[in-house]
Amino acid sequence: MPRRTSNADRDVAEGFVPPRLTNHAPLQSQDTFWSKFYILSMCALFATSFVIWLETEVTKSISLTDSIYTVVGGSVSILALDTILAIIISIVWFLLLKLCVRPALYILVISIPFVLLSLTMYPLIMSYRDSWGGNTTQDRAMRWTSLVPALMGVFWIWFAVRSRSALGRAIGIVQLACKILGENPSLIVLSMGTLVSFIAFTWAWFGMFARVFLKGKVVVGTSGISTWILDQNSWALGAWYILMYLWSWGVFSGVQRVATSETVSQWYFHRHVQGQPSSMAVVSASLSQAGTTFSGTICFASFLALIIRLPILLLPRRVMAIVQTFFFNLIPGPLFAITNPLTLSYAAMTVQSLVPSSRGISNLRFIDLGTHSSYQNSWTAYRLSKLLLSSARALTALALGFGAWVHAAQDVNGGSLYGYIVGMMGGAIGWVVLGATEGNLSMIVDSAFVAFAIDQVGNHGGHCREADMQFGGFE
Repeated sequence: MPRRTSNADRDVAEGFVPPRLTNHAPLQSQDTFWSKFYILSMCALFATSFVIWLETEVTKSISLTDSIYTVVGGSVSILALDTILAIIISIVWFLLLKLCVRPALYILVISIPFVLLSLTMYPLIMSYRDSWGGNTTQDRAMRWTSLVPALMGVFWIWFAVRSRSALGRAIGIVQLACKILGENPSLIVLSMGTLVSFIAFTWAWFGMFARVFLKGKVVVGTSGISTWILDQNSWALGAWYILMYLWSWGVFSGVQRVATSETVSQWYFHRHVQGQPSSMAVVSASLSQAGTTFSGTICFASFLALIIRLPILLLPRRVMAIVQTFFFNLIPGPLFAITNPLTLSYAAMTVQSLVPSSRGISNLRFIDLGTHSSYQNSWTAYRLSKLLLSSARALTALALGFGAWVHAAQDVNGGSLYGYIVGMMGGAIGWVVLGATEGNLSMIVDSAFVAFAIDQVGNHGGHCREADMQFGGFE
């Protein structure tokens, strides 16, 4: 297992180079409380599911009602089809990036607005074609939601025009990520292993989540129509299940990120050293580190991103300032930095816990996580490369989500008012599965950017000429 020497409270010193992975005794685990807390929460989730399974049963009267349980159960085929389609798209997208990355990205830049326009028209038109004539709350919600792809298309055009000068460097960054992936093929195995594991967890979670909504009773109205009435605590349990699902996705993704960051760090700083271990040996050692030394840091980072970052992005500015002040007093570290994925990559490379890493990465001149970056050119190229990679992932998630929503709202059990639940599940499948390709390359881009920023401390650099050119704009 790899061993590194570090001081958890220091910033990266001038000339610091992450040491090579060697097979020595393991390091002391970081942020151990949070890994124990996550394991305890998962045990509570499975125990609750087991109790619910013992207390509930599917009766004939339940199967005839429109409920979340029946719509999820009736949508298994469309969700399975979404999984297969997402896997196929993921493989095709990976092959395109590997064989012809530059033409593929240029075609993607041009085609995205047209695809988003079609994703706007499809749910807008289909919302008028259900058995209720387009007059339900769900139909109106579908019409309003169809505006989201249109707004994304407008933003894409604006950002592409504004960042057109950095497009060449952004594509160069993606090419660098593809080069790193080609020289470390075991990262593909890691990505596929993460994908298969989380798909298995997702389908198990689907079954547990649907069962939560069997807690209730059937009420027959005066017109003879059966209505399913949920227990009051079912919605709270459902929200908790969703929270645990998102946290688990963060943990799975965090394990992959830490292993990828350590692998990229070894490639960036030590690829020319004699006696290099094989790609599989490096990835195996990095994965072992992620599952032991950094398990608590991964759980902590994903928990904070879920609890702090998402609400802050959605809250109004004044409310956000109040929340930020509260957490600033609670957590000793820059709030945005501590929830930024780059911080976890930095923690993996420097072997620090999360809070010291958030302070350290904020002091790197090329990674300014404050409100005003000192190196906008580097940030623009980096952000555009990330946007290029995530675009196919977002398009797939939107397409599968809207398709599953329309199918459940119009075809499952004669049309269900809970079709939006299936739509969110379909979108989640598309987002997670495409993460096997886009997420892998995106994490490589993040790791290379952090390694470049560390390499530039004291104006040294020079470990990777391609990174100096693409991230820094150096000749």
